[in-house]
Amino acid sequence: MSSCSSEELPATEKPSTGPQTLTLNLKPAGTRAAIYTDPGTTAENTISIVTIGIFDQTADGNGNYPVKTIQEVTTSSTSPSITTSQLVAGDKILVAVNAKAGTFTGAKNLTEFENKTLAIDDALASGNGSATTVASSNLPMFGTGTIAGSSTTFTAAVDVYHMVSKITLRSLSVNFSATGAYSAAKFTPTAVFLSNVPDKLDFYPVDATNMTSYSTFATVGTLQQGESGTSSNLKAYLGTASPIGYSPVNATLSGVNTGSTYNWGTVSPSVTNILYLYSMPSSATTPARLVIKGTFDPDGTNANSSTVYYPVNINYKSADGSAADGGTAKVVYPNKNYILDVTIQGKGSSSATVPIDPQSATANITVKSFVDASQENVFN
Repeated sequence: MSSCSSEELPATEKPSTGPQTLTLNLKPAGTRAAIYTDPGTTAENTISIVTIGIFDQTADGNGNYPVKTIQEVTTSSTSPSITTSQLVAGDKILVAVNAKAGTFTGAKNLTEFENKTLAIDDALASGNGSATTVASSNLPMFGTGTIAGSSTTFTAAVDVYHMVSKITLRSLSVNFSATGAYSAAKFTPTAVFLSNVPDKLDFYPVDATNMTSYSTFATVGTLQQGESGTSSNLKAYLGTASPIGYSPVNATLSGVNTGSTYNWGTVSPSVTNILYLYSMPSSATTPARLVIKGTFDPDGTNANSSTVYYPVNINYKSADGSAADGGTAKVVYPNKNYILDVTIQGKGSSSATVPIDPQSATANITVKSFVDASQENVFN
């Protein structure tokens, strides 16, 4: 463990009290690229760098809490220590985990610290914007706490929560009506990707009991897309690329009533062969979506096949329009795992940007920590 940088701001310092040691007890709440095996909490809770911001417990005349120190520590420990001065029990502490070095430089008070943003490449791909396969560690986390102790020894217990969201496509099936126009239809998925993903995130406290209390979203510069054929605003790690990079059990889906299910691996659906992606938190202004792309054959003859898209709104139950996680529909909150079960009952859209309303697919979402949220979506 070593301190890679520190920032003591003279304008806000008080008379020195001599060297003081602060020890943190970090408690991670317990894709980048498309992955087919859940990385699990061990990888997702990995710590590589910790930024510690300490702020006066008393606000100034403008209602701001002045900074005492901001320090970055390169460590994998959940109990990093720093040496500083002017600490007093009751001071506020903000902790960012796995944020890019230098992200919080220049923050003069608590609000400015929270308003710093992390770009999508640094949040989801460890700074490698062209990555198509990235380990699911170094996910950014954030938490707040209060300093305790006295004299030269201080401690702080801080719960840190993931600032990104996890999107899980647990199952994909078809259920065409036996008496409908598509009773003999077939659908072959070729790619799965995220669309309308914000290019940055804010560091803002999330609530341990109700993650939907997160209400501050960074001002979006450009919405990013994950379709491999997109020439602009493309982030390859937001999708599977085309074709889907894993051998399915049922490459082509067909069937009526009970339908058939697309399995991502060589065995029936299990935790080891489900598709996972990571996303930035997103407001509902321009909803982030999970898009399923594929070839739709309306009569099973292959003579009239065409490319279609099924844009699935995340955190949205098509059955009643409610939010899967109990928050606001179509808002993607941090630290949630949105688990989607999608059923296709009709022909998709000709464009990834045109939602189907009413949807032609149903998604069943479950929210889990990551806190799980499940949704079921049916596309008619």
